[in-house]
Amino acid sequence: MKYREISVWLHTIARWFCGAVFLYASFDKLGEAQRFLDIVKEYHVLPHALEPLAAVVIPWLEALVGFALLIGFRWRGAALVYCGLLVGYSLGLSINLVRGVDMVCGCFSMDDLDKVTYRTVLRDLALMAPGIWVLLGNGTKSALDDFLHGNRE
Repeated sequence: MKYREISVWLHTIARWFCGAVFLYASFDKLGEAQRFLDIVKEYHVLPHALEPLAAVVIPWLEALVGFALLIGFRWRGAALVYCGLLVGYSLGLSINLVRGVDMVCGCFSMDDLDKVTYRTVLRDLALMAPGIWVLLGNGTKSALDDFLHGNRE
């Protein structure tokens, strides 16, 4: 197996990992907009008028991006949104840590009562690394995009 082939498969595994992370993160929040709204409000980074919208849109965006990454549909755009959301989450968490706000993340489970720490921020930044790698990669295997564009290697 050539280096290029190995690289493409490693990018594929990273794409699947990122997709699984966001799908998993969305499951607990989907259909629970009111509960998630309480967590969104704790962040104190959005105008109050946008908080209900964010509580509805974020879980669905995570699910759609996760699904797109898993099946390889517009995977580069999905990786960009994945990284963008993680940047936003990291900034929101960091702002609140600097402010001294005692809060829960609501990242993977709304029932998780662990308080946000700098480890939470580091975890989000670490989760961003494979997303950046996918975004900058030369391609992936098993992508719906390849099938749709007739590239069936």
